[in-house]
Amino acid sequence: MKRISLFTGGALALFAVSAHALDHSVVAKNGPRRFDPPTLEINVGDTVTFTNDPADPGLHNVKSDADSVTEFRCANGCDETGGNGTADDNAWTATVTFPTAGVAGYYCQIHGGDGGIGMSGVITVVGTGGSATLDLNPTALIGAADEGASTSVPLSIGNTGDADLTWNADTALADCATPEVIPWLALAPSDGTVVVGDPATNVDVTLDATALTPGVYNANVCVHSNDAANDLVSVPVEFTVNVSAADQIFLNGFDP
Repeated sequence: MKRISLFTGGALALFAVSAHALDHSVVAKNGPRRFDPPTLEINVGDTVTFTNDPADPGLHNVKSDADSVTEFRCANGCDETGGNGTADDNAWTATVTFPTAGVAGYYCQIHGGDGGIGMSGVITVVGTGGSATLDLNPTALIGAADEGASTSVPLSIGNTGDADLTWNADTALADCATPEVIPWLALAPSDGTVVVGDPATNVDVTLDATALTPGVYNANVCVHSNDAANDLVSVPVEFTVNVSAADQIFLNGFDP
């Protein structure tokens, strides 16, 4: 999902900006119609404040190209956050945050078009400091144990990115948005850091049937990390509790 953060008329940003982020200015001009400057190179996390020239405001807005790395349409606020990105001749100001490296082309919908037509501009967003990439295996956990016993299944948490991965894990019965303690499900370790180039961390997921009756039980292991594209991943767990061997003998009609 593409993310944006904005200020309109001094409103608070929806997403926090890094203390090291910079704000850049682009002004919509009338004589001739253009964005000034027409091109920018910024870093990931920086913001760009678009302003309709207060000395000579025209009927303008800013709309991202279809393939822009960050989507936005702004004038009196941005559509994505409940504002109105329709072109307006007031002296509006809107600030957009660019959290992802890539190219963000944009244009005025009245005087330009997608792909650099007419009144348009280009923002190149340069990645800095690398990023962590979660490598989770397997994507589902299945285990079985006799009634009164327990078993352990492995979960591998790796990092294929170029920045250290920090992670923690908890459990949920159905939805990882609302974690809860699952008495028969335990994780060790439940948090850590995978440094770039290091092997994956193996998490022991213990399934304990001590207090369970025979049947099939389901839950989720919820892995949180600083991988921007996968900051929360749900790993389904299926645990089958079998009738104990001793009880199975009696069920088969044998009574010593």
